[in-house]
Amino acid sequence: RRADITQQEQATLSTAVDLFTATIRAGGIIHSFGTGHSSMLACEGLYRAGGLACVNAILEPHTTFEIGAVAGGRLERTEGLAAGILDRYKLSAEDTLIIFSNSGENALPLEIVREVRARGLKTVAVTSRAYATQTVQARGGQSLLDLADVVIDTHVPPGDAALELTDPHYRMGSVSTICTAFIWNVLISEAANVLLAEGHDPPIYISSNM
Repeated sequence: RRADITQQEQATLSTAVDLFTATIRAGGIIHSFGTGHSSMLACEGLYRAGGLACVNAILEPHTTFEIGAVAGGRLERTEGLAAGILDRYKLSAEDTLIIFSNSGENALPLEIVREVRARGLKTVAVTSRAYATQTVQARGGQSLLDLADVVIDTHVPPGDAALELTDPHYRMGSVSTICTAFIWNVLISEAANVLLAEGHDPPIYISSNM
């Protein structure tokens, strides 16, 4: 899947890098958001050694697993929460939001994208195109494919289980976290290289232990 991402997502990765570098040049912030397991990706870039300093994770504990997996899963499918979550953060039109959602169809991530775009921010979605397409066809409505300014495909299969066991009725091997973390690190590394080539010092965190 790494080859699929690097070979087939060159254009979308490049466009997202352009958004990141424009945000950094303007003194803006790259905000990240995800629910459920995707909340781990929202945290991936926050205060991370070897990462960018200008990253803010928009965190909503009730949509992770802190109140339990069932309750968190229910809330990420609940409409009407996005504005209240975003009001806790200072957002500006110079900023960019990157949103992680493997299925690309839950209510809260979709609502977050709509709301931040209404507030003037550009949006990058990292999602499985095959997964999002399948769920939209089954249930109707929209997905992140329809809403984000840039969509980067993780090339993760629907259901997020890439490994077929000896009995083909059973599948395991969730790969969305690995693929999405890879995409994130490609984006920030390329953005830093662009800034260096322009003569800017990219705002990179160095480990406090170094």
